[in-house]
Amino acid sequence: MIKKTLSLLLVFSLAIVCSFAADKSPKTPKSKTQKADKFFNTGQYYTASTLYKKAYAKFKKNDQKGWAAYRAGECARMTNNNVEAEDWYGKAVKAKYKDPSATLHYADALKANGKYAEAIAQYNAYKEKNGADARVASLIKSSEDAQAWVDKPTRTRVENVAALNTKYYDFAVCENPTVKGSLVFTSSREEASGTKNDNWYGEKFFDLFQSSMDNNAKWSTPTAFAGPANSEFSDGAACFDATGKTMYFTTCPSSKEKNTQCKIMMTTSTDGKWSDPVSLPFNNDSYTCGHPSLSPDGKTLYFASDMPGGFGGKDIWMSAWDANANAWGTPANLGTTVNSEGDEMFPRMATNGRLYYSSNGKPGMGGLDMFYTTNDAGSWAEPTNLKSPMNSGGDDFGVIFNSETTGYFSSNRAGGQGADDIYSFVVPPLKLNVGGRVYDTDTKESLEGATVELFGSDGTSLSVRTGADGMYTYPLKPNVKYKISASFTGYLTKFHELTTVGMEEDKDFSKDFDFPLKSTAKPITVPEIFYDLDKSTLRAESKKALDGLIKTLNENPTITIKLTSHTDYRADDNYNLKLSDRRAKSVLDYLVANGIPKDRLTFEGKGESTPKAVENDEEYMPFKRGDVLTKDFIDKLEPKELREKAHQYNRRTEFEVTGTTYVPKN
Repeated sequence: MIKKTLSLLLVFSLAIVCSFAADKSPKTPKSKTQKADKFFNTGQYYTASTLYKKAYAKFKKNDQKGWAAYRAGECARMTNNNVEAEDWYGKAVKAKYKDPSATLHYADALKANGKYAEAIAQYNAYKEKNGADARVASLIKSSEDAQAWVDKPTRTRVENVAALNTKYYDFAVCENPTVKGSLVFTSSREEASGTKNDNWYGEKFFDLFQSSMDNNAKWSTPTAFAGPANSEFSDGAACFDATGKTMYFTTCPSSKEKNTQCKIMMTTSTDGKWSDPVSLPFNNDSYTCGHPSLSPDGKTLYFASDMPGGFGGKDIWMSAWDANANAWGTPANLGTTVNSEGDEMFPRMATNGRLYYSSNGKPGMGGLDMFYTTNDAGSWAEPTNLKSPMNSGGDDFGVIFNSETTGYFSSNRAGGQGADDIYSFVVPPLKLNVGGRVYDTDTKESLEGATVELFGSDGTSLSVRTGADGMYTYPLKPNVKYKISASFTGYLTKFHELTTVGMEEDKDFSKDFDFPLKSTAKPITVPEIFYDLDKSTLRAESKKALDGLIKTLNENPTITIKLTSHTDYRADDNYNLKLSDRRAKSVLDYLVANGIPKDRLTFEGKGESTPKAVENDEEYMPFKRGDVLTKDFIDKLEPKELREKAHQYNRRTEFEVTGTTYVPKN
């Protein structure tokens, strides 16, 4: 993975891992593998890969062919060539290579190439061979999630920036504040300085290049960045401060004889001349540091390192600027919420307060996935995967924003021009709207001229009148809480609430925000008011229904009402009258106890004297509009259950509006 970590992986640590694997190898003719093993164990994977492939072609025995194929697959994995990794690990598995890691890496390569169903099959095969590996369940789950994200991508649009890319590695973009519309990026293209190739991946050492976009959105031909950053070895993954006068970059010396470490360097510009690079104080020859990124205020430097105190491969660290010492302070690890047992790299703190970075240790779509997290009072939130199309089965990393909704990142996904390519992205505005119809609850007729008002937590205050169809519509903004009210003369005002906070997909709320309004010209039934037999004490479910009446009174603060309670006819008239009176009083008491002023309320019990007249087919099924539930009407109903339903509708509590100009006394 040197192509994007700039040698962040320690060759020494890799040699330990690889020599362990070599101990498991079958006996092979030294002449065919000795050179390959030497190159492999010193991190020269491009050269080693060629030799392993030749050995594979010459070997006759299945176990030897499996070994050579596995090592060729390892070389492809180390150079992040997912297509070749899939091919050679597949050959190793087919040759029944005994090390179960071949199956695991084969599954990883399939996943990196977006073949999620095949990857899941190989993860299950690996599980059969090594059931103790607790990672498998997470790998299978993340593959299932990845397929779901591909099937239903976010609205972000991604495009290859063809003018900046070559068949070589082009990645790790940053903006140069001193040149409008410019990008500085890392590349191994032919124009890179130096005459030698890096044996890790077989191309030129990395250099920094710069290109600018003109007013016609056309990119200039990339040229080598002027300054001391481009040495004979790999340099890249840079960032600038807000003035563009200070640059931090990663440099990675290379040696065949000894292990080398990447370091973060700083250089400053004075009168157009860059100073000699200075190594940051926390660099060390025993570990690697790279991918520097400044916070917007320039007071915090985020970077990737495998220094002691981490939790896996490379972690994200931060260093605060010490103004008194005029130097960067002791680095602090961002902790296990951000970091994992894998690699976390390419941090970037955006102006919106989100820390973006890439990880291959968090559940993702394959390879490096881009995530973001936020810090609240010193605690980092659980990272959020950017999903498809920002992420893919390959490596996706190095995201930057040049506005709130546009930016760039790097990826080696399928369909690019080379190994790593630079991509642009744009997050289209969310399409959010609400609409509906205002109509009479009972007659279902549209109410022309009704007032629909919208109030937003951002200060939005809008008002429209409905047309003959009773319809209204409003566009909505992201991350706003709304209240919508509908009012019409002679009707109770009604409110709806909705929020767009956290929404990331287009949504039309129209289906759920109609306004059926109740006319105040006649009594309004409060549904589901229940009492025990022959009692006036409100049952728990009745109190829930009355909370709806409280809401109506609060939404219509100028009305006064009269509460009326009714019974069915199956008792003495006088008894029913007294019972209904007590029941109406219990409703009034509940409303007062819950904050409704008593002077807004009156009550009356009417016993069985006023049977229910059905005005709404939907609310009083199976009865029809115009039916009056008198004793004669009910006695003719069959079966008994239907008569009981009619009795239930007669046992009701209603309210009618007695005034519309109430003013609180206090």
